[in-house]
Amino acid sequence: MIRFLTPSVSAFMLFLVSSPALAEQLPPPAEAPVENSVYEGIFAPVAFKLVEHRTAGRAPLLPVPQSRFAIARTTSRAPLTNQARTHVLAFIRAAEMRHALPLGLLEALVEVESAFEPGAISRAGAMGLSQLMPATARALGVLNPFDARANVDGGARYLRAMLDRFGSIKLALAAYNAGPGAVLRSRGVPANNETPAYVAKVLAAWSFGGVR
Repeated sequence: MIRFLTPSVSAFMLFLVSSPALAEQLPPPAEAPVENSVYEGIFAPVAFKLVEHRTAGRAPLLPVPQSRFAIARTTSRAPLTNQARTHVLAFIRAAEMRHALPLGLLEALVEVESAFEPGAISRAGAMGLSQLMPATARALGVLNPFDARANVDGGARYLRAMLDRFGSIKLALAAYNAGPGAVLRSRGVPANNETPAYVAKVLAAWSFGGVR
């Protein structure tokens, strides 16, 4: 009788250590190595690995809140009221002073980037007043790109980093638009279909100071 029960007991024991139990004993999959953060690339003086501001097209997008502010830049929209624009300009002036930017330069940049619309979204996925790309916003700690104060401060810090990097307003604006890598490769303003016109528009809108 015991001889006939032995295979059944063996089968039962095999069932107890079936795939769920074995799976618990398997070692966890190795995690992929973490690359250098984008934040380090923004402010590193030598190892400059900043994600391109407007050309990082394959960077994963942040979830875009579906609110009344989440509109495409190309959509026709009534201009901001004077009160709303004054509210935005207060954030811009504070950020210019906080980050020692040339007076009016950030205002001109925001005017060209988003026409002072806090919910602006470009076709490339840049968001908010200063049109931060998702990866750049994350690197700068801007958790909600549609928060006007946070977005403007992030844009001001990015522009300050570009000014410190290149020592020139023209090149800083070019880097803001095309990315610092493009400026380094071109050894000047990249001769593409967008950046020269962008730099000219911002400089034209800038009503304070001279051009270095």
